[in-house]
Amino acid sequence: MTCNPDWKEIQNELKPGQMAQDRPDLTTRIFRSKLQDLKDQLFKKYIFGGVAAHVYVIEFQKRGLPHAHFLIILKTAFKITVPVQFDRIVSAELPDPSKYKRLHELVVKHMMHGPCGNLNKNNACMKKGLCKNKYPRSFSSQTIVGDDSYPIYRRRNDGQQVKVRNKYLDNRWVIPYNPYLLSRYNCHINVEICSGIKAVKYIYKYIYKGHDKISVSISQKNGEQPFDEIQQYQDGRWVSAPEALWRIFEFDLNEMYPSVCNLQLHLEDQQSVYYKYNQNLVDILKRNAGKKSMLTEFFHLNKSDSEAKKYLYREIPEKYVWDKTKKIWKQRQRYDQIGRINTTNPSDGERYYLRILLNHVYGPTSFSDLLQVHGNQCSTFKEAAEKHGLLETDHYISDCLDDASNYQMPSALRQLFSILLIYCEPTNVLQLWNDYYIDLSHDYQTNKEISSNECISKTLLDINTYLERMGRTIDDFDLPKEIFEERHVITPVEDIDMVLTLNIDQRNAYQEIINRVDKKQSGMFFIDGPGGTGKTYLYRALLATLRNNGHLAIATATSGVAASILPGGRTAHSRFKIPINSTETSLCSIKKQSGLAQLLKKASILIWDEAPMVKRTAIESLDRTLKDIMNNSIYFGGKVIVFGGDFRQVLPVVRRASRLETINYSMVKSYLWSDMEVFSLRENMRARTDQLFCDFILRIGNGDEEENEDGLVHIPDEMIIDYFDDQTSEDLLINVIFPSLQDKSTCSDYIMERSILATKNEYVDRLNQKLIKIFPGDDVTYFSFDSVTDDSSNLYQVEFLNSLTPNGLPPHRLTLKKNCPIMLLRNLDPSNGSCNRTRMICKSFKNNVVVARISMGQFSGKIVMIPRIPLCVSDDEALPFKFQRKQFPIRLCFAMTINKSQGQTIPNVGIYLPHNVFSHGQLYVALSRGISMSQTKVLIIPDKYTSTQGSYTKNIVYKEIFKSFKQSEGMNIHLN
Repeated sequence: MTCNPDWKEIQNELKPGQMAQDRPDLTTRIFRSKLQDLKDQLFKKYIFGGVAAHVYVIEFQKRGLPHAHFLIILKTAFKITVPVQFDRIVSAELPDPSKYKRLHELVVKHMMHGPCGNLNKNNACMKKGLCKNKYPRSFSSQTIVGDDSYPIYRRRNDGQQVKVRNKYLDNRWVIPYNPYLLSRYNCHINVEICSGIKAVKYIYKYIYKGHDKISVSISQKNGEQPFDEIQQYQDGRWVSAPEALWRIFEFDLNEMYPSVCNLQLHLEDQQSVYYKYNQNLVDILKRNAGKKSMLTEFFHLNKSDSEAKKYLYREIPEKYVWDKTKKIWKQRQRYDQIGRINTTNPSDGERYYLRILLNHVYGPTSFSDLLQVHGNQCSTFKEAAEKHGLLETDHYISDCLDDASNYQMPSALRQLFSILLIYCEPTNVLQLWNDYYIDLSHDYQTNKEISSNECISKTLLDINTYLERMGRTIDDFDLPKEIFEERHVITPVEDIDMVLTLNIDQRNAYQEIINRVDKKQSGMFFIDGPGGTGKTYLYRALLATLRNNGHLAIATATSGVAASILPGGRTAHSRFKIPINSTETSLCSIKKQSGLAQLLKKASILIWDEAPMVKRTAIESLDRTLKDIMNNSIYFGGKVIVFGGDFRQVLPVVRRASRLETINYSMVKSYLWSDMEVFSLRENMRARTDQLFCDFILRIGNGDEEENEDGLVHIPDEMIIDYFDDQTSEDLLINVIFPSLQDKSTCSDYIMERSILATKNEYVDRLNQKLIKIFPGDDVTYFSFDSVTDDSSNLYQVEFLNSLTPNGLPPHRLTLKKNCPIMLLRNLDPSNGSCNRTRMICKSFKNNVVVARISMGQFSGKIVMIPRIPLCVSDDEALPFKFQRKQFPIRLCFAMTINKSQGQTIPNVGIYLPHNVFSHGQLYVALSRGISMSQTKVLIIPDKYTSTQGSYTKNIVYKEIFKSFKQSEGMNIHLN
């Protein structure tokens, strides 16, 4: 917000011939009064919503006029996260002059940049031929979140232009503003939405950057002049008249809310002692008050006040206030301060580890008390932090195997050993093998008919089998090399008979695909059908028939869950070694002479389920690779390939992409699609139990459900959880989906048949934390080891890294209880059931391993051991550093995100919608996880911006995606 010298309050007080700059006292007072009014609007009337924290600073322009920089952090309920919310607050367009004449005049006067660039290359903002503020901006038909965490505001090319400084400018030159604030204050008042670490970090630096300055030094060539930096600053500082008067009037130059209490950090008897220059040292040492510090009195407080033991050291200032005179903590009357422990870095040794402990241990009563861990006295704070599980140790892989070998069978231990080789990259694999060979092979050693060499061979054969399922072989590691027998996929007997029960649509597709394989002809097929129409049933029938007839068939799926349902299934990315960030020209990482290339050459058919979820560039990468391997220019090297899925479900996830960009990444926009043969499955097996529910879901998926005047669809009343207030209704939803949780916590079927779905991880985490508290049993908490690569300056404090939970990563603080439901977050062993999104029941836990039982799919009942592994953040998260978290790759899953639920059937499902869905197919996916209206419940938090309440919500469907289908008779797609 910038002072406007033309404000009438200033102009009315000027004497004839005077200008605003002649009355700095007046401009200063008027600006301050406007500033106070702005603070009232923001922090008392909450025009943008409830404010959790704010900071502002006052600066003075080169011409002396004051201006203010604000950074406002809204409360969670008012967070601005989606483009439709951005547009309600910020505009970057010229308003319609026929409707908003005054606002139009104010935008032209105060909020037009430049002109610069080609229109004026000498403008002050030009640096090296470019505008440092990046004007003119590009036109945009809608607001989207930009790659650097700043929105790309809506700037429509509506043809409107205005004349500014003899140049005609359009929406590309408009500085973002809030219409209400601009109209109220009649000055330059730039309003921006900032989110993400990169943006907020920049903003903090920007508002405190200070005024522009330059230093020039002139000295004789050979002469040395004394350099007095303090005197130089005093001599060189220039203060304008408005700034001088601002300081004379004692107006605040900055403000921060809530205030921050810097908490002292020191080792025992190493606190700072303050004294006057002429005091006697003996007297200073005798003075008891000098021994007291915030930290020592925190320990004393925990001894005398049981309430204080509920809080961490950094949380104490929220409930207590530090009396500097008496040097004691007193009960706080106003809760408007937060605490931050003084920073340190690993090179400080014990002081650094003390800080880690203080950030995690509740209620310590002394330094010695902090060294007590589970009844054992540690000698150093580092050792205590390690035993608390707060530090990564060099021997964590051995600790993991030690824990597991004490109570797990050798077959499970061999699987765990393989996972550790893949994900933890031990430096001395052969030593690890030698140390644990007896435990790994114990079952074979007890068989007297097996020789020692056969025992080694069989143990290595098992390990190799696990490694192959994860895309590696025993040759990739420093292990004894043996020749291994090829393992064949076992076809379930029941799958062979499936062909006899195929319906008409399934049989038509089956016969055409089998015919192409038998005749050794090429073919690209797509099996389309809503959930419940038998796509997986058809795949299994194809696989059983072909494998039974001696053909080699490769089964894959985009997600690990879908892959685990198919016999011999693997995720497409791991089987075909597709690059994570595929491009228009990328190839799969398969060498032409490799074993995988030979496998693909011999394969008669490739099946890829859930293909609509993946970017078209991934599919095209496989096409180019197979053409190269097969030396054949026909699509996919002349192979028969069957894709399948449902375009009504969630499309490829492209971070911050517009609607058009998302559709462009879909496989229907691939050069392959026009030659794809599409089969549509129409008969829904679920319709036999609840026809109305299936019809409703299909209308939602196709975008045919009627909308009201706000563009919202009505959810049947039978499915709605009544809204009273956020807390009450959340609890009601939990009780409806998880009735009698205390009594049925040990029943796996009860747990697995129910879940609550939400659009975002933050809602899921909140629900999971509520439910784990309700869930009976003793809890165990695991803390992650978080780090930033190449952070030698220790810019990012550990507790800040701990506070992050990027998408796809487990939380820093992972709390588990026996029999609680968890979800795996990585494909540890997809072909053996341990894949991303697999739901499990937690059975037991040690310091370095979690034991769980798979509770879904063909591997249901299988026991798996999960180690702590390093996990990195996806490039899509756009963090300004490379973040790594070492933690168990699991989350609680009483609740899960809608996207994570795709491919799963949940008989008792709750859908929690505090905000509308934000992408194509989300509402359809959420509803179609259920099996009936009576067992599917929806809680909709009413939107204060719309007139509808309770049972209406947004349904986003990109109907353009359906237009790419070849229209055939009876196809189950309806277009308006």
